[in-house]
Amino acid sequence: MKTVAIIGAGRVGGSVGRLLAKAGYRVTAVASRGREHAEQARSFIGSGTVITDPVEAAFSAEVVFITTPDGSIRNVCDAIVAGGGFRQGTVVVHMSGAQTLGLLDAAKKAGAHRAVIHPLQSIPSMELGEKNIHGSYFRVDADPAAVQTARELVMALGGIELKMPKWSSDKGSAALYHAGAVVVSNFFVALVDFGLRYYQALGASKEDALKAVLPLIKGTLSNIESAGIPDALTGPIMRGDVETVKGHLQAMSERAPELLPLYRELARHTVMVAQDKDSINPQTAADIQKLMEH
Repeated sequence: MKTVAIIGAGRVGGSVGRLLAKAGYRVTAVASRGREHAEQARSFIGSGTVITDPVEAAFSAEVVFITTPDGSIRNVCDAIVAGGGFRQGTVVVHMSGAQTLGLLDAAKKAGAHRAVIHPLQSIPSMELGEKNIHGSYFRVDADPAAVQTARELVMALGGIELKMPKWSSDKGSAALYHAGAVVVSNFFVALVDFGLRYYQALGASKEDALKAVLPLIKGTLSNIESAGIPDALTGPIMRGDVETVKGHLQAMSERAPELLPLYRELARHTVMVAQDKDSINPQTAADIQKLMEH
């Protein structure tokens, strides 16, 4: 039974601590600059001593999670090293998808081993984090001596490692990985908002429009899950229905011109998905792409 310290008592730290405790890890410490936050996370996790000193917290465990905001990870790690908080062989973990092992360089110099594990999942609260993380895919990046521990942690969290053969431990790989997560999660929210604007242009309230399209969204997600991409693609571009697409562009030009630029960009990519599905011929694809140039 490995011992774990959680430094950073927010949504991620609380949900990860609880899942690891349920999996049999012993949470020794829950640390935060504010004692109230640490108390809340400790209560959710169900174990661990509330501590405001990250050095003391780190020294209590074999595995140390630094789950502070991204901008604080390096400083917290450096402060723990300066205070002698990492023992030889300690595994130090951060969970920032956009950042590299480099944030933990000071720990490596102190004889600890670095690891990054990041779930491809949204964690809006501790409660939803506990629910959503299980079954999620994870990016795993670690020093050789920490790879096995990192994979064990992912398994304990109920996660699955995402294999990326072209991955390298550098900022470029981390940025591409994180950008993909932003597109399918954050941009998806923005895309739904964009779609609602068509109904708002016809006088519907945003609330009613969202209720109206949610069944369509859920059905589309179900199709993606069952059929995959590109086979889940439907609609006029998939069918090569150029006249319907022309109608969209004409209506937007007359009644909602502010919607045209993003529609055109999305249509261009949708043509490529339709070509992957082999549902339109090259000439039709070229015709639709040409429409999007104006």
